[in-house]
Amino acid sequence: MKTESFVLVVIACFIGGLMGSFFTIALFFPVYSVSTQSPNPTTVVERVYVNESIQLQDRVIDILQNNKDSVVHVNVVKYTQTPFGILRSEGSGSGFIVSEDGYVVTNEHVVSDASEINVVLYNDEEFQATLRGADPLNDVAVIKINPPYNLKPVEIGDSDGVREGEFVVAIGSPFRLQNTITLGIVSALNRTLTSEGGFRIEKVIQTDAAVNPGNSGGPLIDLEGKVVGVNTAIISTSGGSEGIGFSIPINTVKGIYTELIESGKIARPFIGITGTDVTKAMVSAWDLGVDYGVLVIDFSDRSSAKEAGLRETFSRPGRSDFILGDIIVSINGDKITNNVDLLNVLLKYKPGDTVEMEVYRDGSFLKFSVMLGERPEGM
Repeated sequence: MKTESFVLVVIACFIGGLMGSFFTIALFFPVYSVSTQSPNPTTVVERVYVNESIQLQDRVIDILQNNKDSVVHVNVVKYTQTPFGILRSEGSGSGFIVSEDGYVVTNEHVVSDASEINVVLYNDEEFQATLRGADPLNDVAVIKINPPYNLKPVEIGDSDGVREGEFVVAIGSPFRLQNTITLGIVSALNRTLTSEGGFRIEKVIQTDAAVNPGNSGGPLIDLEGKVVGVNTAIISTSGGSEGIGFSIPINTVKGIYTELIESGKIARPFIGITGTDVTKAMVSAWDLGVDYGVLVIDFSDRSSAKEAGLRETFSRPGRSDFILGDIIVSINGDKITNNVDLLNVLLKYKPGDTVEMEVYRDGSFLKFSVMLGERPEGM
């Protein structure tokens, strides 16, 4: 049996060649009308075809004209130390302007570890950019350029209003071909992507609009001309577009880039524990009453979980056995199966929020009110 291996391709792959895609779309929708001209009582139904392709074509042209000034090409240079010296590599992606004074949104993976970042505008002017801040968990970054004139920001839409089957366009710089526009539909909603940090990005938009290496960080735009997503990944067996692309919903991105612009970082919640997933082996060895959750091993400094009364795992002086810590099984009713669940549930909240944490301890389920702290930088 032949097994196809699908590879999740980050669209900001370094450019190694040029590739083009050309297509024409013509849509004909049947419209039915009743004729009253027949001399007999039989109703005659005429099938009238209305060519909608011109209207769609004009709308796509308008979208490009209204947004081409706001979509940018992002070039990055990375220097890597190797046994043979310093290796210089280049990559590229896309981005879009969100403020007149030069803030640009792109994907975090486009600019991560970059030594140099340059932004090319619609008029081919190039400006050096600085990284304002990044959120690797959601694959969002904000960079800043300082041109001597005001820029035109995109119009932000509402991704919660996107419907399956509606037309969308992607604008970006695939294979360094700036301001390339492709048309497709929303193939599905509420997909889930897993970022490099293990965080689940929810409500991801799936589209068949052609996206390729270099589109990463560019906008997905609805027919109203508003940005509803950020193109971030494709599934492909060839490395190119195969009609399965994914965009992070703009309602997720909007709050992130606003916070990055204001403070340069994202404040993450923190409970201050080191934990391990409950496994079948642990259940068997220690006769645990639950087969899921996160076992608290120890606490870090400024642990809000410790302050709330949770127990860590500890050994008893003079004895070879130990007392198991609490097993976290839910937060505000959301089941915690493992550390990934714990991370994703906590990220629904902000530092300062109070959550109800349910734990399993010595055969009983207990509940604690835990005020979330702020995760220290570097953790």
